[in-house]
Amino acid sequence: MSKLKTWLRLGAVGVAAVSIAVVGGAAATRGFLQHQTAERLRIDAKDGIQEAGFVKLPSGEQWVVVRGENVDNPVLLVVHGGGVPTSLFAEDFKSWEKDFTVVHWDRRDHGKSLARAGGKIDPNQGVDSFVTDGIALAEHLKGRLHKPRIALLGWSWGSRVSLTMAQKRPDLFSVYVGTGQAVDNDARDRHVYDHMLAVAKTGKHPELLAKLTAFGPPPYDPPSRWKEIDALEPVYLKTEGPKKTEGQIYRQALAMPDWSLKDLITHKDAGRIIRRQRSLAVYKANQFWKAAPLGQDFVLPMVIIQGEYDHPDFVRPWFDGLRAPGKELVILPNTGHAAIQMQSVRFGQALHDHVLPLARAWEYGRPADTPTAPPVVKPVE
Repeated sequence: MSKLKTWLRLGAVGVAAVSIAVVGGAAATRGFLQHQTAERLRIDAKDGIQEAGFVKLPSGEQWVVVRGENVDNPVLLVVHGGGVPTSLFAEDFKSWEKDFTVVHWDRRDHGKSLARAGGKIDPNQGVDSFVTDGIALAEHLKGRLHKPRIALLGWSWGSRVSLTMAQKRPDLFSVYVGTGQAVDNDARDRHVYDHMLAVAKTGKHPELLAKLTAFGPPPYDPPSRWKEIDALEPVYLKTEGPKKTEGQIYRQALAMPDWSLKDLITHKDAGRIIRRQRSLAVYKANQFWKAAPLGQDFVLPMVIIQGEYDHPDFVRPWFDGLRAPGKELVILPNTGHAAIQMQSVRFGQALHDHVLPLARAWEYGRPADTPTAPPVVKPVE
C-alpha cells in the first residue's frame, strides 16, 4: 500500500509538473508573440506619437490608444462598433497612421475599459451616456494634442454615438465619417429581410424561402429574435469580401501587447455581460435609436464609406436628405459591414482620398471659400 501511495504521489507531481510546463510554455509563447507585435507597432518617426492609457471620463476610466507618425497630422477619433474595440486590433489600422493621428477608444462597455470596471455595466448607460463620454474625450484630445478640431469616425453601433456627438458639438469636429452607418434599425431589418426574400424567391435558395416564410417579416418580439434571421444572410448571400478567420482574429488578439488574459476574457464575454447586466428598457432604447430626430442639417462635412454588400441602397435616402457644407457617399466594392477592419488598407486609402483633405481644410473651422449651400455630390462607385 505504501508503494501504491508513493506512485500516486509521484504521478500527481508528474501531472502537476507537465501542467506547469504546458502553461509556462504557453505563457512564454504568448510573451514572444506580444514582443513581435510590439516591434511591428513601434513608431520610430521623429515626430510620431505612441501612447496608451486610461483617461477619466464621466462614466469612468476608459482605455485610449493614440498612434501616428506625425503629430501635425489631423486627429481621427475612432468610435468602434459593437463587440470590436479597435484598440485590440491596432495593427490593422497601421497604414492610416501616415495620414492621421489615430485614436482608438474602448467604450465603457467594451475591452479594457470594461475590464477596468470589473466587468460591471451600469444598466442605465445608453447612447446618451456614451455621447457624453465621447464629447469629454474629444475635448481632452483637443488639449492633449493641441488641435482646434478633430475628425470623427463611427463604425456600426458606434456611428449612433458619433453621429450624435457631431450634431451636439460640431465645434469639436472637422469632418464626420460613418461606416456601417446606423440610420434606423427597424427599417434596416425589414430592408434586409425583403432583400433576402427577393433572392429566395428566384428559386436559387428554396430552403431560405421556407425559413423566411416561417419567421415572417420583422419587427419581432423580443427584438433579439432578429439575430436568427440576421444569421441567415451570410449563409446565402455575399455580406463580406475577403476576411480573416476566427482563428486569425483570436491569434491576433492573444498577441496584442498591453492586454492581459483577464482583459481578453472580459472582452470575449462582453456580449453576455451586456445582456445580463443591462435592463431590457435600455436595450430597447439602444435598439430603436434613429438618426431622424437629429435632423438633416449638419454644419460640418459628412462622408459615408459603405461596403458594397452592406446595403448602401438603404443608407442612400438618408444621406441624400442631409444638408451639409459638403457630403460624399463612397462605396467600397467587394466588401461589407466590416470593411473598416477586414479591408483596412483599402479603407485607409478611402480616408486618404476623401477625408484627409476635408480634415485639413476644416481643422480650424469653415474654410473661407466653402459654399454655404450643400453641393450635389455623386457617390463614388
